Amino acid sequence: MPIPARAGGGSQVTNIERESMISSRREALGLGVAGMMASALPGIARAATPATLVIKSKGRDYAAALDKLRDYAAAELAAVGQPGMTIGIVDADGFAATIALGWADVENKVPVRADHLFEIGSISKSISALCIHALADEGRLDLNLPISHYLDGVPLPDAPITTQQLLNHAAGFAHDAPLFPVSPDGRLWNGFAPGSHASYSNIGYLLLGLIITRITGRPHPEVIRERVLVPLGMTDATAHLLAADRKRYATGYVPMIEDRPVMTQSPMVSGLLAEGDFASGAVAASSDAMLGYLRYVLALGRGTGAPIMSDAHAKALLANDMELDEFGPGARYASGFAKVKIDGKPVLHHTGGMELFTSSFHVDPVAGVGCFASVNGRVGPYRPRKTTAYAIELLRAVRDGKPLPAAPDPLAYRKVDKPAPLLGRWFGPEGRSFELKAVPGGVRLVAGGSEGRVELSGENELATDHPLFDRHLLTFEVKGDRATGLWWGEQWFARTSAPEQPAADPALKPLAGVYTTGNTAERVTLLARGKALHLEGVGELVRRPGGFWSPKKDVGGVTRLWFDKVVNGAPYQVSFCGMPLPRLS
Repeated sequence: MPIPARAGGGSQVTNIERESMISSRREALGLGVAGMMASALPGIARAATPATLVIKSKGRDYAAALDKLRDYAAAELAAVGQPGMTIGIVDADGFAATIALGWADVENKVPVRADHLFEIGSISKSISALCIHALADEGRLDLNLPISHYLDGVPLPDAPITTQQLLNHAAGFAHDAPLFPVSPDGRLWNGFAPGSHASYSNIGYLLLGLIITRITGRPHPEVIRERVLVPLGMTDATAHLLAADRKRYATGYVPMIEDRPVMTQSPMVSGLLAEGDFASGAVAASSDAMLGYLRYVLALGRGTGAPIMSDAHAKALLANDMELDEFGPGARYASGFAKVKIDGKPVLHHTGGMELFTSSFHVDPVAGVGCFASVNGRVGPYRPRKTTAYAIELLRAVRDGKPLPAAPDPLAYRKVDKPAPLLGRWFGPEGRSFELKAVPGGVRLVAGGSEGRVELSGENELATDHPLFDRHLLTFEVKGDRATGLWWGEQWFARTSAPEQPAADPALKPLAGVYTTGNTAERVTLLARGKALHLEGVGELVRRPGGFWSPKKDVGGVTRLWFDKVVNGAPYQVSFCGMPLPRLS
């Protein structure tokens, strides 16, 4: 579980200027680019966006499918409010194409190109895992030995952890933690017995990079490039994020305001490219380069390991999986590859989220099709997974000779599809009140003579851009089929009149506040709500016997908070999963 800076704060690109410019190269397929916004999607305005299609290698006639994919991707960019997208498409028969949409540089009107670098984020995990498996296939490491055999000086917990458990997120580590955490004993911790189940962890893959370095005696980005990127034809990709390469990248954009709940269609500004070599997410690649990656994943899913490993090892790699519900109910995970289903049929999948970029891929080895997409912007949980999933549906239909499926709704994940239990007027303290009303396509919040958009943020949670209520989520308490009350920050609202406010527990009140390093991506908001302490965007926290706090459902404490450095009766600092965050307010 990452620091919920964007669960309790964030905005995104809005009204990025889109010129009426369309550029296209019509190679083997004469694809038109008129009507860039899919008119079939209700509520999405039509607009022109730069678009370039390049057929890299000819094959089956996917013209109509690529038309629909391009139109949907453009619609998704406009609906979410993002600057640009790069897409790669392959099939098992040798077909390959790229689509570039929107702007690589909004201010200077530079369209996205297929050779622009985009950070692929956690899709890097599969590339790091392939490198580990290549070394294991050569007998240079044993996946079932404790990682302490390969790591000196790392503050590991007492419970033995294997390399295979790191690969499958089964070590019990936090989602994100520093290598040398600020914890009572200065060591990493297990929230559950290693191997008993899985919980997504970046720190586990950071350790895999250190293992590669230890085994080879060389920096792991060099080894990953040599053992994976170059053999797959990803010659213009890199496993080392360096400022020196800045000119090769599309400009990445971040929300202009991140101290409040995430909303689509919010203003964005260009961000700074951070350097790093962490094996959990430091690969950057163009869509041209990702064509080689997709071809390999297709082959891997069919049991072929060349040119990286033997076929036997490749089959074992995907067979050794574990349940990991971060990718959805029933999803499983094997060494950097999630196993999910589209229309009931299995596919390999992963997403990636960095400070400036968000990415996704889906590959169907049985149907023989794959798609990668990356966006040069970031807003909350958004990933272009709908684009890559829709690509699989379209390409399958072509190969099966079936009608092309209709485009999905790009904002379905943000829409309140059953608003009735929430509608009506709500009253809170200090004369605050508002109305939630249903409108075509969604819900609006009315207060102070104006209206604001409302979007789903989590289970029983809404975000709004209304200026009177945009600073906190609206968190509902539901009984039966009706919401009976809601929290907005530390204020309690009811339906008929302003309710008596629950008195905050005196022991919890000093803990509440905003803690941050100053980087809004490293920020937590703690709220004292009656007798409970809440982490906004996550839920209720519980103090555990070990002296730390963790989310109520996280009994073992994968995610841990420690309070320390008390000044005038209140902690000046919280250590969130080992990262020290000073108090802001």
